[in-house]
Amino acid sequence: MEFLSELWMPILLSAAFVWIASSVMHMVLPHHKSDYVGLPDEERVTSALEGVAPGQYMFPFTTMAEMKSPEHQAKMEKGPNGILTIWPVATNMGRNLGLMLLLYVVIGVFIAYVGSNSSLDGAPYLSVFRVCGAIAFMAHGLGWIPHMIWFGTKGFWAYTFDSVVYALLTAGVFGWLWPS
Repeated sequence: MEFLSELWMPILLSAAFVWIASSVMHMVLPHHKSDYVGLPDEERVTSALEGVAPGQYMFPFTTMAEMKSPEHQAKMEKGPNGILTIWPVATNMGRNLGLMLLLYVVIGVFIAYVGSNSSLDGAPYLSVFRVCGAIAFMAHGLGWIPHMIWFGTKGFWAYTFDSVVYALLTAGVFGWLWPS
């Protein structure tokens, strides 16, 4: 745990920079504007969903045993197919933004841990940048890909761009503040 006392500043500063960059990318820059679209006949759909408890729902739903049944296969062919997430009545933006900052701090702790165990003691800026940048990209850029593969979420290039920016910011901060 000695790495925490040596690397607390790049952990916190990189988390703050990534948090700010994430906010700018999702609220100001245009590349996430088309991530979501409205439902056709939204009022009818939301009326039909009134009273459904918050959670994740799959449709058409089936068990593993019924998955290959002709009835289920017919439903899958006919469509629509999907996953629906129902949130509680109001999304708590402050809570969620705080949790994102905490996530970025945790990612920074792992980057510091791996970096401190990678023979980077006294290493030049570029060496620290490369190692910490690769770890940061793995943390920010690879975790969401299985979700896209399985659930067809769009935005691959937008999220990859975001991940590269987050990794570069993190690598820059760690390279700059790495102990000599």
